[in-house]
Amino acid sequence: MERDQVVIVGGGLLGCAVALEIARRGCPVVVLERAIVGAEASSAAAGILAPRLEAHGREPLRSLGVESLAMYPEWVASLGADVGLLRTGLLRVVRAGDPVDAPDVEARWLDADAAREVEPGLAPDLLGAWSLPDESTLDPRRLVPAVHAAANAAGALFRVGEEVATVDASGVTLVSGERVDGRVIVCAGAWTSKVPGLGPLPVRPVRGQLVALSGEPIRHVIFGAGGYLVPRADGRVIAGATVEEVGFARGVTAGGVRAVLGSAVAMVPDLAFAAFEGAWSGFRPGTPDDLPVVGEVGGVWVASGHYRNGILLAPITAKWMAGAVIDGLRLPPVFAPGRFT
Repeated sequence: MERDQVVIVGGGLLGCAVALEIARRGCPVVVLERAIVGAEASSAAAGILAPRLEAHGREPLRSLGVESLAMYPEWVASLGADVGLLRTGLLRVVRAGDPVDAPDVEARWLDADAAREVEPGLAPDLLGAWSLPDESTLDPRRLVPAVHAAANAAGALFRVGEEVATVDASGVTLVSGERVDGRVIVCAGAWTSKVPGLGPLPVRPVRGQLVALSGEPIRHVIFGAGGYLVPRADGRVIAGATVEEVGFARGVTAGGVRAVLGSAVAMVPDLAFAAFEGAWSGFRPGTPDDLPVVGEVGGVWVASGHYRNGILLAPITAKWMAGAVIDGLRLPPVFAPGRFT
C-alpha cells in the first residue's frame, strides 16, 4: 500500500472532481464505481448554476454557491473541453398568484415589458420578473466525461464494476474480498446511506423528471412557481423538474412529463410548438435540512447530500475535500455529518 493513497467510493461528478483535485496534488487516488462513471444524477441534471436563487437566501449555502460559481470559468478551462458553459443570466418570472418576494438581495425587478425585451417569449399574463444576470448553466453530459478524462490524465485510477462490502477508516473491502487500503472518501450521492460500514446518514433519493425540447430556443434560465427552463448551447431547452419522494423507483411517468410540460408552456407558450426530444429521470441526494454533508464520520470522509446543487458545488467541494484529507483543512461544522447524530 502507498501510504498516502486515497480511495473514493462513487464515480459521479463529485467523485471525479475530488479525484482530479487530489491527483493534481500528486497524491495516489483510486475511484471505485459499481456501474458506469457519471451515469446517475451527474448526467441527469439540468446543469443550472444558480446559487443566488437556489439558496433562497440561506447562509452559508448561498456564499458557498457564489464562491463555487466564481471558480467555474478557470476550473472548466483547466479541463480543456467545451462543456457548454453559458452565462445566460436567470429570470424568476412572476405571474398572477405567484409569490412576488425577491429571490435574492441582488435580484433586480423588471416589469412585464422590460422582461419581454430580454426574453420575448414570456407568457402574456406575466406581471414581471426578477433578474439575476450572473447565474449560468452548462451541459452535465459534457462536463462529467471532461472531468473524468482530466482525472485520468492527472493519474487517478478508475475501477468500474466494483461492489463495496464495507468501508472503514483505513480502506475499503470489496465484495470480491479484495482490500483497497487508503483514506476513504464516500461520494455515493443518493446511495450514500447504503454504503456498508459508513453508519446511518439521512441522505435519501429525490426523483426528478426532465424533458428536452428543440425548435423554440430561449435566452435565459427561467424559473417559475412550477418549474424551470434551461437553454443549451445547441439551441435545445431543458424543462424540469418534478420533486418526488418515491425511493429508488426509476423511470419517467406520464404524470411527471405532463407536469413538466405544463409548467414549461405556461412560462413560454411557444414551447407548445417545440419538438419533443426525450425525457429522463435522476435521483437527487437530499438531506433533512437540504444542506450538503461534507466532513468526516468515524474516520471516513463524506461528500454527499448536495440535493439540487451537486453540479454547482463540484469545484469547491473538490477543493475542500482535497484540503481536508491531504492538508488537514478544517471544514465548516454546519455541513458536518455529525449534525444529524
